[in-house]
Amino acid sequence: MANNQSVTVKKLPAKVGVPAKGSAKAAGHEQYANEGTNLPVRGESIIWTGIGIGSSYNRYARIAPRSSLAVKHRMMTNAGVIISDYRGQVKVVLANLGDQPYRVEYEDRIAQRIIEMIDNRELQEVILWDDTKRAGQGFVSSNATMDQEVKGQSAKPRIEINDRLARVFTQFYHSGETMGILR
Repeated sequence: MANNQSVTVKKLPAKVGVPAKGSAKAAGHEQYANEGTNLPVRGESIIWTGIGIGSSYNRYARIAPRSSLAVKHRMMTNAGVIISDYRGQVKVVLANLGDQPYRVEYEDRIAQRIIEMIDNRELQEVILWDDTKRAGQGFVSSNATMDQEVKGQSAKPRIEINDRLARVFTQFYHSGETMGILR
């Protein structure tokens, strides 16, 4: 990578190794626990990794769940964005959504770190935006009816939350190279 796109990893005083990918085409680097801890049912814990990270201004690291922990033990990650100017130790907020307590042991693989690009364009306020087929139909609106038909269920009427969302949340506008906020 060029210098302006570099990601550096600093091994802090710890026994765990520098994160590595699980396979050549893996999206993320394994994050290991630098300590053991108990996660109660429906609880969470901040787990130290012993690794620091730094990246260029146009990159950030996303802490993502490991699919095996999510499927087998219902472990998820919270607070998963590490901004490019952070230089401290990476910590993983691991949440136990399961019905059983879970024990994290030293050197367990607890999450994965995925390096992603950032779109650094400034947002612009706009009055109108382009109309689309989907428009403001809400969450999962592009295939909600189709999924219900596939599962053999009759289509349920959509809950109309669009007006409420428009009032409560600022809406974003994106057209070509222009990104903005719709008011």
